[in-house]
Amino acid sequence: MLTPKSWFLATALALLTLVGCSPSGDGRAPAGAALQGEMAQQGAFLAYEHSVGIRLPVEQVEPRLAAVRDACSSQRFGQCDLLAIEQSQGHYQAASITVRITPAGVEPLVGFAGEGGELQSRHTRAEDLAQAVSDTEQQRQRLERQQKTLLQYQARTDLSVSDMLALARELAEVEVQLAGNAQQSAQQQRRLTTNLLTLSFSTEGEPVGRLARIGDAASGMLDNATEGATEALKLLGYGIPFVIILFPLALLVRWLWRKASRARNKA
Repeated sequence: MLTPKSWFLATALALLTLVGCSPSGDGRAPAGAALQGEMAQQGAFLAYEHSVGIRLPVEQVEPRLAAVRDACSSQRFGQCDLLAIEQSQGHYQAASITVRITPAGVEPLVGFAGEGGELQSRHTRAEDLAQAVSDTEQQRQRLERQQKTLLQYQARTDLSVSDMLALARELAEVEVQLAGNAQQSAQQQRRLTTNLLTLSFSTEGEPVGRLARIGDAASGMLDNATEGATEALKLLGYGIPFVIILFPLALLVRWLWRKASRARNKA
């Protein structure tokens, strides 16, 4: 007869056995797992950037790049702006896409980009923009004070025409600087409220056989020979005018040398 303690131990062992035998899949986390967008806390001025490396089958690199681009352009995962696309061909295809997206859209976009692939690397960093934001704000305040002072002078009625023209130029310059300051401040706020995300796709590629390596070497040799012949023809074209000019001069120098030699022999 089982005691309560023995019954408890038997039940615990049975549960552990069931857990150990339960299916757990291949143990590989999806490419977008645990990579979430970041938003700076109140009072902080941090601009977050993410870099993700994803390995895909060779036939999926180009279609996945196009799919991610379309997802960003259609705002599928929130506000998204396409910044750059790079792609290389050859035995080892690779591609990358850089976007600026809302923090909430980082995780679903990474998951979509890495579907069916393998996560190779991920990196998150933050740039502190506190000093830059402070400098921009101080510049704005200084320009607004300068604008206010110039407007007060412009309201005076005892100014000459030349003074009024000078004030107008000063005001125009201040307004241009204020517009540039507003644009810079908007860019800083955009960096603070969104995340920069770079997705890099790569593939293992197939091993290159001996014949393929020989073919590549032969192709490179032909390319080098073609380039060398082209450069040689260019040099020949450059040299022909000099030959036309120098050949008669060489004949003239030779004739003068022989004439001088005969004169010395006679002497």
